[in-house]
Amino acid sequence: MSEKTTFAEFIGTGESPIIIHDTQLEKRDRMARAQLRSVPFFLEFGFGDFLYDPLWAREFQLVEHEHGAPSDVTLSSEAFPLVHLVTSDQLKPPHEQELDQEYISQADVTWDLFRAAKTDSPYVLVSDTDSPHIPSRTPSPGRSVADQFNAITFEYEQLIHDYVKRYVDSELPLHDTKNLYFHRISECHAKHDAPAATLTGLFEYDQAPPDSPIWEPLYYFIEHELEELFEEYTAHVTQALRSWIEQGDTEKIAKRMIATLHRCNFDAEQLAEYQNDPNR
Repeated sequence: MSEKTTFAEFIGTGESPIIIHDTQLEKRDRMARAQLRSVPFFLEFGFGDFLYDPLWAREFQLVEHEHGAPSDVTLSSEAFPLVHLVTSDQLKPPHEQELDQEYISQADVTWDLFRAAKTDSPYVLVSDTDSPHIPSRTPSPGRSVADQFNAITFEYEQLIHDYVKRYVDSELPLHDTKNLYFHRISECHAKHDAPAATLTGLFEYDQAPPDSPIWEPLYYFIEHELEELFEEYTAHVTQALRSWIEQGDTEKIAKRMIATLHRCNFDAEQLAEYQNDPNR
């Protein structure tokens, strides 16, 4: 960043809880993807703990972060600050959720987290609406949790637009992705005259600078010995990338990642040599 800023300074308030509406979470079925696109934005502000449905989590993480399942949360163990990603459907009882889309209901844990939130330890709820409802817990029928707990609401798309324009020298169009991770890659590559203007171009490993963030997921893959778990590497990574990328050819990116891992025999030392090879 050209200058340091805190989350409270950037959004203009230190109040808690906060509700952030992310339109990407509105999508369902085959259109559902990039549910985790806001994670890098919060990581940049120092948020360390995330909560979301295990169906969105994959063994392979594009951006490494600590996350838990809502079913495992107890208020005594879950530390604030916390970012909680949830859809309005996940806040309903299972029998009221959409057919073929049943999740473990997060109604009770979400309500309890709202009650426990404090100004000095923020609770941020990222949802598919700016007025989420928890029908099973709200004392007044029809009242949203935003009204119940005096939560302040923001639009994720406006926040990320303002942040990238102000703090990131990205050559990647915001309409291609609103995931900060890719804009940081673009910024890094542009400084080294490496491909920086398209999503797939960012993952040209033979042209990527050694300090590019695109190398980090490869080390994650090796360190967690994921090559021992999956026969279809490309298919698995392609599916994992869908949790981070709104549109575009995730398979092409996955193939480039796996090809680089094969080139280095899934070995961290060989990968480091290749990463820092000036003749690459």
